[in-house]
Amino acid sequence: MIYEILCVGKIKESFYKAEISDVCKKINSRGDRISITEIPDVRIPDNIKDDRIEAFVEKECDLMRSKLKGTDYVIALCIEGKELSTDKHREYVKKAASAGKERIVYVIGGSLGLPVWVKERADLKLSFSKLTFPHQLMRMVLVEEISYL
Repeated sequence: MIYEILCVGKIKESFYKAEISDVCKKINSRGDRISITEIPDVRIPDNIKDDRIEAFVEKECDLMRSKLKGTDYVIALCIEGKELSTDKHREYVKKAASAGKERIVYVIGGSLGLPVWVKERADLKLSFSKLTFPHQLMRMVLVEEISYL
């Protein structure tokens, strides 16, 4: 299976970089492929008003449009998504593979989340928790989860 993580921002802390790299090597060594595509984050304007947030995340995530293919199985990581066990998550991935999907693409937004179009495009909206996590930690948790699929 080909796994892609499409996310906003870069990992800066060496601990997270090293851990993510090690787990990705483990996934690739078993015959699957995983890659991470980072979209540059955009500085959030001071005192952004609620009615401007969607426009901001639209702009921040616009580069994602060209990275998603119509044949991808897209999983949007968002707080309103389903909370699944690893076994149930594996079932979704297997079902996507049996339906001919070649790539499973996980999408992680920036600090203000994902735009509506990504959530509408998603085949599955997934939540790891009702809690909010730093993006670098979430990316590490996600690659660990993929390593169990």
